Amino acid sequence: MEFRHFAGFDQLFAPHAHDYPVIGLVREGHRLMECNRARHHLGPGQLLALNPGDAHGCVQEGAVPLVYDSLALLDLPDCPPFAGPIVEDAEAVAFMEDIIALLEVPFVDEAHLEETLYLLLDLLAAADRPAPSGNGAHAMAAYLRRHASETVRLEEVAAAAGLDKYRALRSFTASFGLTPMRYLASLRVESAREALAVGASCAEAATEAGFADQAHMTRAFKERLGMTPGFYQRAVTGSSAGADRVKGAPLAPSTPKGSVDSPPGQVLS
Repeated sequence: MEFRHFAGFDQLFAPHAHDYPVIGLVREGHRLMECNRARHHLGPGQLLALNPGDAHGCVQEGAVPLVYDSLALLDLPDCPPFAGPIVEDAEAVAFMEDIIALLEVPFVDEAHLEETLYLLLDLLAAADRPAPSGNGAHAMAAYLRRHASETVRLEEVAAAAGLDKYRALRSFTASFGLTPMRYLASLRVESAREALAVGASCAEAATEAGFADQAHMTRAFKERLGMTPGFYQRAVTGSSAGADRVKGAPLAPSTPKGSVDSPPGQVLS
């Protein structure tokens, strides 16, 4: 996959075609696009899904130059045909924005990126697909529990249920209300929480739980428990040994060992 970013672009794109799928998001500017002899007006927030062989080109409309992000799916043999070229789906746009955000950080979370890409591709697919059954969801959950501290790929999770990646994602999400990788992150947070409670450092807890690094653990921990790992450890142990204090964060008040002062409105299980 290639991520391509265009900024301040006002020249035309001459008619052309690719031999691979392309997904694009217009950030700024307006263009008049012709695709397979049909004309489309493009503007900010517009999502495009181009199939291999779609003949397309575009010219500038208005004074604001084009800002445009695209994904070229160069080697994805199981990519379904798209219903595009124009996509009117807020959820698909949100997935595309998530993918771009994941690609723009120094360390790419490949498992999260792959899962989000397949969620997007499933939304863009031209043909309706059979409703997923929950038969394989628990097999996938069991696989994730067994391998929570290891590097896990979507293909492996799907194989545990005998499904392709698209059906695996839909089946798991329909059964549990969250995606496999979010489920996996929750398992890792619980593992890290247990390690912190018995005195492991944040770095040790992150490694043992299977997080790529301490920053990933901290982000997942805050999203699910409403506090940093260091705050949690100080609260349950009365000690900051091994826990990295967040700059500017006050120390937790003294609490009996084994209890946690929950943030307002936060219920801890």
